[in-house]
Amino acid sequence: MVKKGIDKHTDNLTERKEPLQAVLLADDAFTRNQFRPLNLDQPKVLCPLNNVPLIDYAIDFLASVGVEQVLVMCVADAVAEYVSQQSTRSRLTLTVIQDASFLNAGDALRELDKRSIVKSDPFLLMHADAVMNIDISAAMLAHQKRHEQDSAAIMTILMRETGVPADNLVVGMDPKQRIYYYDQSVTSIRVPCSFISTPVELRSDLVDCGIDICSPDLLARFSDNFDYGDIRREFVTNSVAEEEEGLQNIIYGHVVPEGYSSRVTDPYSYAQTSRDLLKRWCYPVVPENLFEKEFYQMQRHYLYVESNARIARSATMEGPGMIGTCTIGEHAKLTRCTVGNYCVIAADAVLKESHLWSAVEIGPGAKVTQSILADGAVIKAGAVVHPGCVIGAGCVVGENVVLPPYTRLSLKEEKEDDFGDDWDDDSSNDNEEAEDRDQPCLDTQLVGLDGKGHIWKPKPDDEEYNEDDEGYLSVAEKLKSESIGYDRAALEALRNSYQPEPSDNFSEIGDDEGMPDYLDEYSGAVTFSTDAEPFAASNNDEIIGRQKGVDVLRELKSICMEYEMISPIENLAIELNSFKFSQNASYSDCVTAATMAILERMNITKDMKDVKMATEFKKALQHWAPLLQKMSITMEEEKAIVLALERCACEETEMGTVLSSGMSFRFLLTVLEDEEVVSDKAIFAWADERKTEGDTPRGRLFRSKAVQEFLEWLREEESDDEDEEDSEEDSD
Repeated sequence: MVKKGIDKHTDNLTERKEPLQAVLLADDAFTRNQFRPLNLDQPKVLCPLNNVPLIDYAIDFLASVGVEQVLVMCVADAVAEYVSQQSTRSRLTLTVIQDASFLNAGDALRELDKRSIVKSDPFLLMHADAVMNIDISAAMLAHQKRHEQDSAAIMTILMRETGVPADNLVVGMDPKQRIYYYDQSVTSIRVPCSFISTPVELRSDLVDCGIDICSPDLLARFSDNFDYGDIRREFVTNSVAEEEEGLQNIIYGHVVPEGYSSRVTDPYSYAQTSRDLLKRWCYPVVPENLFEKEFYQMQRHYLYVESNARIARSATMEGPGMIGTCTIGEHAKLTRCTVGNYCVIAADAVLKESHLWSAVEIGPGAKVTQSILADGAVIKAGAVVHPGCVIGAGCVVGENVVLPPYTRLSLKEEKEDDFGDDWDDDSSNDNEEAEDRDQPCLDTQLVGLDGKGHIWKPKPDDEEYNEDDEGYLSVAEKLKSESIGYDRAALEALRNSYQPEPSDNFSEIGDDEGMPDYLDEYSGAVTFSTDAEPFAASNNDEIIGRQKGVDVLRELKSICMEYEMISPIENLAIELNSFKFSQNASYSDCVTAATMAILERMNITKDMKDVKMATEFKKALQHWAPLLQKMSITMEEEKAIVLALERCACEETEMGTVLSSGMSFRFLLTVLEDEEVVSDKAIFAWADERKTEGDTPRGRLFRSKAVQEFLEWLREEESDDEDEEDSEEDSD
C-alpha cells in the first residue's frame, strides 16, 4: 500500500522539541470482541478491507498527518511480523512493542509508561481498526493550548457528527467542549451535577473517530490505577465523572467539521466501510492510491477491476465493487462485491453484496448473498449462502447445501482463558487439550457430508454477548445486529419499544420480564423466512417504532424543503437519518422525499422549456447527488428515486402536467443516469414493473414515445459497453 496525494502534515503547526509520535493499538486484546470468528484465523487488523490489510489504513493516515514514529502495540506474532516487514515501506519509523501479557489497552499504556519511550507532547493514540481522512491540525493546536494553561487537560477525543448513533454513545460537553459525561452503553442517562458549574449539552449525534490527542501524563494515570483496562468504558467514563478537585483528569472533545471516519468493529461496519471507500467518501484513500504492484482501473458505478483479472465475456458485474486478480466464469453475476486475489468463481455463480478474501472458491451455480468468506473458504456447486453469514478460513459448504441466514462457521474453537482456577501441573494433559482444540470440529448436518466447519457461537461468559448489558437483546439478536444485511432501523425501533420504565428504587424485575418472546436463544444459525425482513410488520399491523398517524414521506419532504442550501448537505443527512430512525422509516423513504423536494424547489411551471428544466435539474444535483448516493444502499433506493420522479409526473398539478408531456421526463431520467445517481439496472427494473401497467397515468407515461426511445437508447449503450469490453479482451 502506497500513498499518492495523501499529505496533511502538521509539522508546521508548532515547533516541537521531539518528533511527533503515535501509539497504535493493533491487537484484538485492545478492542471489543465483535469480529468473531474471522479473527480466530488471523488478527482483525490483518484482515483485508478492499484487498488491503486493515492496519495499513491507520499507518498511512498517521503518515499523512506528520507522525514520524509509530509505536505499534500488539500481542500476536503475526502482527509483529507484518509490521516489521513494513518498517522500510515509508518515511515512518515503525517500532513494535509486543508482549504476551497484554490483556487490554490499559496494560499496553502502562508498559509504555514503564519504558518511558513516549517523548512527544502531544502524541496520538489510535486504534488500528479506524479508517479516516480527517484534518486533525485544529484539534492539535487546541489541545496544546489547553494543556499549556492547565496540565490536567491531558486528552482530546476526536469525534464527528453523524445521524446514526454508534454504540449508544452519549456525550455531555460544555461550550468549551470539555467532556462531563461519556457513556457508550446508555439505557438511561444519569449525569452527576454536583460539580458542574457550566451549561452542559448532551449529544447523541456524535461518533467516536477512534483517535485521541494525548499528553504523556496520560500514561502515568494508567500506571496509578491498574483497574483501568478499556480506555473509553473505564478510564474516560470514570475520569469525566470525578468530582474531587485535584483528582480530575480533564478530557475534552473536538468535533471535526468535515471528513470521513469509521471503525471496523463487526461485519456490519466492515461492509459499510468497504462500500464508503469504494464510493470515494474517504478520498484520497481510494483504490488507485493503495497498491504498489497491482493496477486497478475504475469502471462505471465505482467498479474497480485489477488488470490481471480473468473475466469471462458473459459474466456481469455491477459496482460499487472491487475485483482482484481472480478468475470469473461464464454467466457468473456479481453485484456490489469485493473479490480478493486468487479467487475462483465458477460459471453461473451469483454473488450479491459479499466480500471474498483470498483464494476463495465458488462452485457452479452457487449463490452467496451479503456474507463474508475468509481465506480459502469453499462454496460448492449449487450451495446457497443466505444473508448475514460469516464463513471462516478453510471452511467448506457442501454441494447443494442451504446455509441459514446469520450462520457463522469456523474451523477453530474458542480458546478458554489461561487464568482460570483449573490450571494443572500435568503438562501432558495440557498438550492433549491443545491437540483437541486444533482438531477441526465438523457439523456435517449443517455443512453437508462433503463440507467442513462447525457453528461458531460465543462462550457463555463472553462479556460482549451478555444479555444483561442492554436488557432487550438476546444473544441471537445481538449477533444478527452486527451482521451484514441486518436492518438497523428495526434495531432502533426495538430499542425504543423496550425502554426501561423509570425506577422507583423498590420494585424488582425478573431477568426475563419485558423480553420479547420472539428473540430466541442463540443456537448458531438463526432461521426465519427469507421473504420478510426481521421485525417487518404485516399489512394489518402498525409499523413497529412509528408514531400512529405520521405521514413519513410528508415529514421527510418537509425537512428537505426547510433545508437551507448554504448549509452542508451533511447537515440534512443528519436530520433525515434522525427522523428515519425515530419513525422506523427506510432509506427508500428518504430518497423519495428528497427527490420530490428537489423538483418542488425548482418551481417547475408550464413556461419552463425541457432543456432549461434539465439544466436546472443537473445544477441542483451537483449539491444533492451526494445525499442521494449515500442513502442509496441498494438498487431499491435507486429505483425509489425513479418512482419519485414518476410520482411527481403523474400528479394532477402544473408540475405533473409539465413533467408528463414532451421530453421532460426523459430528460430528467437522462440526467439521473448521467450523474450516476441511478444505475441503468434501476431504470430497467422500473421499466420491467411498468410493462404490464394498464391505461393509467403511469402506464401512459411509460409507453410515451420519448420514454421508450430513451429505454431503447439505454439498452444500446449497455450493449455497446459490453462489445467494447469484449474487444479489449480480444486485443489482450
